[in-house]
Amino acid sequence: MATKNPNGKAILHASLVLFRQDRQMIWLPVMATVTALIAFGIITGPLVLALGHTGYALILAIACGSVVATAATVIFNVALVFAANDRIEGRTPTIASSMAQAWGRRGVIFEWALLSAVVGTAIRLLEERLGLVGRILGFAGGLAWIVATYLVIPVLAFEDLGPIDAVKRSSSILKARFGTVTRSGLRFGAIFAGLSIAALLVLMLGVVLIVGRTYVVGVPVAIAGFAALIGISMYAQAAGMYMRTILYRFAMERPVPDLGIDIGGAFRSQ
Repeated sequence: MATKNPNGKAILHASLVLFRQDRQMIWLPVMATVTALIAFGIITGPLVLALGHTGYALILAIACGSVVATAATVIFNVALVFAANDRIEGRTPTIASSMAQAWGRRGVIFEWALLSAVVGTAIRLLEERLGLVGRILGFAGGLAWIVATYLVIPVLAFEDLGPIDAVKRSSSILKARFGTVTRSGLRFGAIFAGLSIAALLVLMLGVVLIVGRTYVVGVPVAIAGFAALIGISMYAQAAGMYMRTILYRFAMERPVPDLGIDIGGAFRSQ
């Protein structure tokens, strides 16, 4: 039965229900992680060898690698948004179809990666040059950036905006729907943080057993804990993009299918 005044819990439930119909999409964050690591290594490694590994040369090499790695990650995340959107609109998404739609947005995605790398580099320079004050300012700036860009992936997917305008658009949506977005994000983070901590404890138990030379039990336990930690991380990333897609669609007053809860009421009540 639909709830009259649904909250962040209702939004979270809706996104998980939606994602469970497309569990194969968990491979998109896996592919994103592998692709980003390879891309970062391919770009950063040769630049470090050519420019050196100290001072500004190292920062430049890392920044260049970050641009490519970020672009690789974002294109897979945009594919997840398109998958969620297809499912909401009654189509059956596939990895191939979602990636094809995301590839069509490659230009703005690369521009976004450049902006993200510039911001990240600026924060690192701030932290390195100003000591404790720089670390505090860097933390505050990084947190502000994360908040401002929370809905930027759906914006990049659906709106014809440049990277700076996409940040502004994401921020404006967040301000307009701050309560619902915040509650949804916090609940989502709390659930998967709890699961990650549980998996980490299993991994630590396995390591302790290995250190104590109880290899027969310790090795399988450590492997299980590590596999669970990776799996939870990938599931959280994929399901999280489904949640952001739902949040974005409601902010834009676009319909979603009836998932057993009136999540639209969460926005109408704001």
